[in-house]
Amino acid sequence: MSRKKIGLALGGGILRGMAHIGALEALAENNIVPDILTGCSSGALVAAAYGCGTLGELKKISLSVDRKSRRQMLDFCLTGEGLIRGKKMRSFFDFITGGKNFEDIEGIKLAFVGTDALTGKEVVIDEGNIAEALEITTALPGLAPLKRHKGRLVFDGGTAMLVPAKVAYDLGAEYVIAIDVGANRSLMTRLVGDVRRLMRKTRVGKMAAPMFRMQKMIINSDEHNFLGKARELMQRLQLLDDYVNHEYNFLETYLIGLKVITSDYKRGVFHENQADIAIRPEVFHINRSDVTKIEEIIQAGRKGVEKKLEKIKKIF
Repeated sequence: MSRKKIGLALGGGILRGMAHIGALEALAENNIVPDILTGCSSGALVAAAYGCGTLGELKKISLSVDRKSRRQMLDFCLTGEGLIRGKKMRSFFDFITGGKNFEDIEGIKLAFVGTDALTGKEVVIDEGNIAEALEITTALPGLAPLKRHKGRLVFDGGTAMLVPAKVAYDLGAEYVIAIDVGANRSLMTRLVGDVRRLMRKTRVGKMAAPMFRMQKMIINSDEHNFLGKARELMQRLQLLDDYVNHEYNFLETYLIGLKVITSDYKRGVFHENQADIAIRPEVFHINRSDVTKIEEIIQAGRKGVEKKLEKIKKIF
């Protein structure tokens, strides 16, 4: 008698997402292998490494990262669609995935989630090049260039669905284990504050000042006095031809993310009743960009699974 199909959903959380490495290791040591693996943002990165057989390499790289090497992975640029070009990150994604497509992964169904820039709803990505899909699910508006998927402008999945448990069910899972490292707020919501702090602490702060004034005017203005630039952008997003062909600068992509957040800033929050088993590793006291805590984060993921191991074994 065959067992039920098991899904594992890995949530986003920047470096806290490395907790998924420890979680997957603990599951593997107990011969627990999911049939369906979904991921968002950094959770998608770990899911990709697991599916492509490079989880060990990802762990090794993660443990070796320091503040200097982290900066070296970010090719900053103020003239493109994001504050970083994203070419170095794409090279990293290519290395982790070995150039594989979703169709190349055997024995497990792999899928990621992104956020539709027009509707704010989830976009499921489960075909084509895996590295390209990682670019989409990790693209933070204003920071990284946004990507297009099947004609839609799509960015980081955390705004729509921080922990893609629903996607695992939709793909056929009968039981779902969800691992949440996101601390209750969508990734994009946190990014708004992070970008603001980042810009104010750097030399480009003065250049970015109009962005912050614009944001305040957008939030506080009524329709009659709505800021012209923002209004034009919102109108442009409703025109499919221009939406498909237009290349957005980093200010516009930031405003796109802001538009989606302000429509429903709680949209992507995960609740425990959305999965059969919910695991929240003890990582929320750790700054999500603290590279000195990677080992602690990985171990927290392992411990999170171990605490629920008997319950997990029952569904297997």
